Amino acid sequence: MSDALSRSADRLRGSHARALGALSAARSLASERREAAVRSARSALERDRAIARNRAAQEGIEHSLRARDLGDALGTATPGPLDVAEHIALGRLSLAGGPLGVNEDIDVPFVLPLIGRGNVVIEATPSTARSLVEQIVLRALEGTAPGQLDVLGYDPELTSVLSAFSPLRRISEDSLQVVGSAADLDRAMQRLVGDVQRVNDTLRGVSPSLTEFRRAVGHPVERYRLVVMLGLAELDVQLRRRVLTLAAAGADAGVSFVFAIDPGDDDEDLRATGAVLTEVGGRVRWDAHPHFAVTITGGDEAAVARSVDRLVAQAAAASAPRIPFERVQPLERMWQESSAEGVRFAIGLAGHAVAEITLGDDREQRHNVLITGAVGQGKSNLLKVVVHSLAQRYAPEELELHLLDFKEGVTLYPLAPTPGSPDFLPHARVLGLESDREFGLAVLRHLEAEFTRRAKLFRPHGDSIARFRAAVPEALMPRIVVVIDEFHLLFDPNDKTAEAAAQLLEAIARRGRSYGIHLILASQTVSGVAALMTREGGIFSQFPIRLALKNSAQESFATLGLGNDAAARLRSRGEAVLNLDYGEVGSNRTVTIAAADDAELGVLRHGWWNAARARVSEPVVFDGGRRRRIADAIADLRGLRARATAGGSVTAPLGYPIDVAGRPVSVTLTAEPGRNVALLGAGDGSQGDADDPANVAIGALQAAAIAIALQHPRGDAEFISLDVLDTETLERNGHDRWLGLMSTLGFPVERIGRADIAAYLQHTANGLEGRSADGPARYVFGFGLDRATALDVPDMFAHRPAEDLQQVIRNGPSTRTHVFGWWANAATFKAHIGFGGEGFIDTMLMLRLDQSSVQELLASPFVTWAPRDNRGLLADRTQLPEPLTIIPFSPLTARDAAEIARADWDAGE
Repeated sequence: MSDALSRSADRLRGSHARALGALSAARSLASERREAAVRSARSALERDRAIARNRAAQEGIEHSLRARDLGDALGTATPGPLDVAEHIALGRLSLAGGPLGVNEDIDVPFVLPLIGRGNVVIEATPSTARSLVEQIVLRALEGTAPGQLDVLGYDPELTSVLSAFSPLRRISEDSLQVVGSAADLDRAMQRLVGDVQRVNDTLRGVSPSLTEFRRAVGHPVERYRLVVMLGLAELDVQLRRRVLTLAAAGADAGVSFVFAIDPGDDDEDLRATGAVLTEVGGRVRWDAHPHFAVTITGGDEAAVARSVDRLVAQAAAASAPRIPFERVQPLERMWQESSAEGVRFAIGLAGHAVAEITLGDDREQRHNVLITGAVGQGKSNLLKVVVHSLAQRYAPEELELHLLDFKEGVTLYPLAPTPGSPDFLPHARVLGLESDREFGLAVLRHLEAEFTRRAKLFRPHGDSIARFRAAVPEALMPRIVVVIDEFHLLFDPNDKTAEAAAQLLEAIARRGRSYGIHLILASQTVSGVAALMTREGGIFSQFPIRLALKNSAQESFATLGLGNDAAARLRSRGEAVLNLDYGEVGSNRTVTIAAADDAELGVLRHGWWNAARARVSEPVVFDGGRRRRIADAIADLRGLRARATAGGSVTAPLGYPIDVAGRPVSVTLTAEPGRNVALLGAGDGSQGDADDPANVAIGALQAAAIAIALQHPRGDAEFISLDVLDTETLERNGHDRWLGLMSTLGFPVERIGRADIAAYLQHTANGLEGRSADGPARYVFGFGLDRATALDVPDMFAHRPAEDLQQVIRNGPSTRTHVFGWWANAATFKAHIGFGGEGFIDTMLMLRLDQSSVQELLASPFVTWAPRDNRGLLADRTQLPEPLTIIPFSPLTARDAAEIARADWDAGE
């Protein structure tokens, strides 16, 4: 038993020993394997670490280079019209590269999000804060399109931190505003709240931010604001809350803040509004990335001043982006609209929407437009857009245009027919190029007469053009739009013409709505038109639509209304404030006016002309600077000839009236005493040349003689020329050409030289008593009689030849003898005709005479006259109720003579 037990024990010990040996071997093997696995894992880890470290270093270098390029671009790129300083580069960020496994230290630009992206909070000493604020404002301005960023500063301690930017006020008062009191800041914040609300209304949820919206529409909409707050301690709770609310919500609407607070201020609400820069140990730290060292870079005060001056110059020259005309006025549909209920036209873009204006709609009751804009702000371009938008939408049967320009008239010249370009704007009925006040008054009178005509037609069908068109749809009754550029010149000086023009404009503005006549008045200034603004009822109360380009605050108030300075706050040429509610501030809309490209519009007009040329006539064109030629009046001369042949009186045209009718003004030559003509004053201020002779005194006498000759049968008239002028003057003004034409017409002129004038007048005077009234008519033309010194030299019997002239003037008309004399000197004229001699000269054409001389000659202290080139004041006591301004005929040119010589004078009128 014991042996068996012993053997069992031995076997157990053997098994245990084997088990322990196996366990030990297994443990040893496991340990070896573990150590091998650890060694392998460590090796792989080190390899992966090395790969990751190298990869991170490479990416760090690449990111650093890209950041460096981005920062450099922020500092050097010239901003385009839609650019804004969403990020600004203030200096450098640096970080040691060794701990990161990078051989070189990290050095990248210090770039902060700002305009439209967020705000900046600066917690620093005053000197550091001043430097940071100055650099932030400068970088924001440099990175934004010129004139598109306004700066508002709150500086209660009057630290002059923003004084370096004071030249910005030359752009606009809004470009830089600095307030020092909480009350002023409160008002500014209220205004900003209104601006943010307006911007949000413009975005209408279409875009998340103003910046994205501007990019989507492709042109600037609204402006950005940068608000610099130099302290918050003095603000009450309500104002502080408004500031922080704006800071939190304003970025999307284009309003960003820069706050400067004292070190140690524990203001977590403020810190939460944007990027925080803190001064620690005399250095700036960017709290979002505290491990980076920050270095602020920037120029000295002189460099800042130069940069600001450059920004101001860029803003002054800035223009709104170009919006093609066809973007606001589609060209594929021509003349598809009816004017029965009114007319509409496009002017540009308000945000992404086309800005249109409607005239004549009975529901809206908006019938007239007032436009203003300072010199160079795009008023002429705007008027071209208005005219061509109307002309594209409405056929000439639906719309007539009366267009007047009281300055140089360049805008309207392409719309008129010219010898080299016979096409014209088919909608234009009247074109006043470089219009006179008298022509403007004539057009207004013409429109008043149109009232009367239309009133008779409308009466059986109602009291408006809309009702008439509805009742008589087949009737031709177009709307009339009257565009007057620089209309304020109608009222300068304040005289009878100004008063009459004011009355007529008021009548058209008030009554035109019923007759389909609408006014568009444009001017650089309306503040000076006090006569209109202070009249009872005020003419501008009839102009609910106000369209103001950039102008002064005074002009903005005058155009839009007191307190509405929106026109002064515009930044770019080509922007305008559109207000459809008499200038009410809340109705302002900023519009970018479309570009009227002359070449493109010329092609468009040519197409209209081709489409309508068979059914429209040329417009009445008045060019105040254009010389009028006798050849212009061939059709009228035929009419005079036909009437004289039928037994009517012979008439002598002297020039064209400043009138819409456009027919020459003629003097009737009857047998009654006084039917003589005197021209008084210098012929013209300019000398002219052979191709364009300018002496209108000589020209008027030549034209009168030609017209008279055409009204007589051959042999029924004699023409005498008293040639006193020097050879050069006669040659320059086509005298020999005139003599040749008179011979061609069958009436050779008898020439009397200077030495023979006295004898001729004596012979003529002596022969009047026995002259038969049935004999040939005789016309004596005196060229420059003030130079006929022989008229003042008495003979041996103390008889002066001037007395013979007086005899011919006094008694000549009854024997068909008429005198046409020109005296450049009014005093010599009075000496020649003697005391009371004016009573035997019914017709006087005053040229370059001063007003007092004119009043004395006409014995009327109430006549107003300012001598002008290419103008004359015609007075005829028997035929004209009051003196009339005319454009006298200019001397005969070779082309005039050729056209008259080859004309068929028996063709009838």
